[in-house]
Amino acid sequence: MPALLFLMLQYESFHTVFSAPESMGKRLKNCIHGKIPKIDAVRDLLTQIDPDEIREIHDQTIDIIKSNRVFREGTIGGYVVAGIDGVELFNSTKSCSDCLSRKNRAGETEYFHRSVVCMTVGKAPHVILGQEMLKPRDGAEKDEGELTGGKRLIRRLKERHGHFADVIVADALYLNAPFINTIKECGLDAVIRLKDGRRELFQDAESLFKRG
Repeated sequence: MPALLFLMLQYESFHTVFSAPESMGKRLKNCIHGKIPKIDAVRDLLTQIDPDEIREIHDQTIDIIKSNRVFREGTIGGYVVAGIDGVELFNSTKSCSDCLSRKNRAGETEYFHRSVVCMTVGKAPHVILGQEMLKPRDGAEKDEGELTGGKRLIRRLKERHGHFADVIVADALYLNAPFINTIKECGLDAVIRLKDGRRELFQDAESLFKRG
């Protein structure tokens, strides 16, 4: 319950609550009956939660949002628009079997977790539709890239939720033929930012449009 409340109130961290002028007990006494748990107890509990169970709860929540037609008027211009981007979750000098790795400025190996997230943009509520963790290297192979995770996420959302959005927006990294083909195969449209160095591509397209 404390973790759920922290998410609903958009606290960036548990520390925010404990460092606030009001105590945690005063903030939560009307929501939680009995003894308020300590921060360490909340953290210990969260480490025991099955991520697959959380994902299923999240997927069911998205299904309810769709069935209740929360986005019936769209989020931008009558369309349901979702942004996709990569985000680094945390890094450490210790590693696990799912860690990605890199060399820092000192030449030391640093381990981190990164995922690709798809979230509605425009009109509220801003709903995270899904997240896909990037996978570590296999032997001599490189760690999985954001584009690979992004394609897998789009396919998974399409398979699980059907037509989950109308338009996908992304930055210039996603201006990639395999990614765009994945978007089209899933019945979506895309708006992707062009880097300044790719203006020639835009000019070529503009010339073709004028002729057509």
